Amino acid sequence: MKYFVAITISILALACGQAGSNEQADMYEASELSAMMREMVVWSKEAKATLAAGDTIESVPQNFYDLAKQTATRGEHEEAAFQGMAPLYAQALRGIERQDSQQYYYDASIEACRTCHAVYCSGPLDVIKQL
Repeated sequence: MKYFVAITISILALACGQAGSNEQADMYEASELSAMMREMVVWSKEAKATLAAGDTIESVPQNFYDLAKQTATRGEHEEAAFQGMAPLYAQALRGIERQDSQQYYYDASIEACRTCHAVYCSGPLDVIKQL
């Protein structure tokens, strides 16, 4: 009986410890850059659907032009390589805004994302490929 009680208490302690670790995972706060990139994915999906329907993308969220100014998780926003790639995305957005060959510039925006994520944080590449 003593062993049963000891085992039960151990199991409960482990379960409580795991519940606490899940709470910590739920408390994750995205960096400025990460949060913006999540917005970019949502907008890009909508833009892709708009173009697929033969319609025109009416606007680009203006905060996307501040991509290079956003604070990243590990400080990569300060590196020359990142700062060199961010303007390519902004150029593509300007092309979309001009409503000049929007499909071309949409594709260029996605390619800019793919190129940067090949260097920094390759995790989102699967999501980018779907855009």
